[in-house]
Amino acid sequence: MCLAGETKTGGIKREQSSNTTACTAYFEEETVSNPKLYEEACWALKTAKAQGMIDAEKDTAVLFHSMNTHKSYLDHLKKDTQFSFHQNSNHAIAIKTNPHLGVLKQLVQWGFGLEAASMEEVKLAVNAGCPTSKIVFDSPVKTRREIAICHEKLPGMLLNVNCIEELERIPENPNFVLGLRINPLVDTKTEKIFHVSNNESKFGTPIVEKNAILEAIRKYPITALHVHSGTAMVDLDCAVSAIKSVVNVAKDANKFLAAQGLDRRITTIDIGGGVRPEILNSKHESRMQNYAAALKRNVPDLWTDFKMVTEFGQWSYFYSGFAASQVEYALQRGETRIAYLHLGADFLMRDVYNRKPRGIDFIPAGEARNRHLVRTDIAGPLCFAGDYLDKQVMLPKLEEGDEVLLLNTGSNAYGLWSRHCSRSIPQMIGVDMQNESLNRLSERFNPFVDDMW
Repeated sequence: MCLAGETKTGGIKREQSSNTTACTAYFEEETVSNPKLYEEACWALKTAKAQGMIDAEKDTAVLFHSMNTHKSYLDHLKKDTQFSFHQNSNHAIAIKTNPHLGVLKQLVQWGFGLEAASMEEVKLAVNAGCPTSKIVFDSPVKTRREIAICHEKLPGMLLNVNCIEELERIPENPNFVLGLRINPLVDTKTEKIFHVSNNESKFGTPIVEKNAILEAIRKYPITALHVHSGTAMVDLDCAVSAIKSVVNVAKDANKFLAAQGLDRRITTIDIGGGVRPEILNSKHESRMQNYAAALKRNVPDLWTDFKMVTEFGQWSYFYSGFAASQVEYALQRGETRIAYLHLGADFLMRDVYNRKPRGIDFIPAGEARNRHLVRTDIAGPLCFAGDYLDKQVMLPKLEEGDEVLLLNTGSNAYGLWSRHCSRSIPQMIGVDMQNESLNRLSERFNPFVDDMW
């Protein structure tokens, strides 16, 4: 969002005329954060209309998921270079980032695991066809019944308990792999609302309680340790240090188990996720590659002595999504144009309520992008005064009936769909531009209202 008095361009470059103070808008690739995704979005919207997949009256907004882009990020995790995670890692992608079953099924077909934050997400993983050995269950409020179901029906899954107290609910000889979440007590400079590693966090057992941790590992059949230091972390060096400290606990635990005459060992380290999204560029190493390289350099035991589990959700999803919305109304209020879209806080709840820009681009589609630029507020459809996707952004003058593309909406958008105002969830279309193919992943629907007119 802009600060008071500021304006910015939303993917459109400005050109000052020599004879007038008006701005002429024209599109240039370098003004959009992800030109490749923009090209795909234009193609997908045009093709979906040509194929009759979009009803102009009912489909006032449409969601898209780029299978090609998503696969490129997931393949990047498995890329076998000096900057990669070891090849036996279970990359369990966080379901909550985008819980669409059609997308999850594709991830499973590509050989990736799934991380579940609730029992419902465990069921989604099963319905997506994920092998139980690749399912990770991390809910902080697992009930006794849920744990019993995992024991009875999901052999081989990784169940990470959130605290030592939860261990009392675990069967004596569980059929699942049992992990314990450790709070490393670090500050990775993530936003306060996403900070999970302070000393009063609801997540994990504080690492300073080492004696209690070692005793729990002796007493219960724990063979994995779990750490997740934050979301969209700024300080990855701090995250590396946190993982190193947990690996050191695992090594000490294995010595302790041996001294107690026990054969069981900590064999798996779940390093969580938390890496900020980025645009991949073949010309230089990615943030993810640098993270893996730093781990390999500072925590080599992860590659030699342990199996590794990762949970990269937002990083893998963010640039794989885009959406399109009709402009229902365009009003002039003083010097500001207000464009009313059919997507707002219902779709981009985190962006609207948190008031922190994540890098979503707003690009007028078609001929609208050639109009002169005006200061614009992008309003969502909800009866809530704060429902604005952006304010004071310089965009071509939008009119009723225009369309706006929203780029970089792949993570924490569809998965956070809000019931507020009970609006219908738009259809989602899977896009495979490489093979010039579109696939309707789900129809427009409303889980709260039957029989829409």
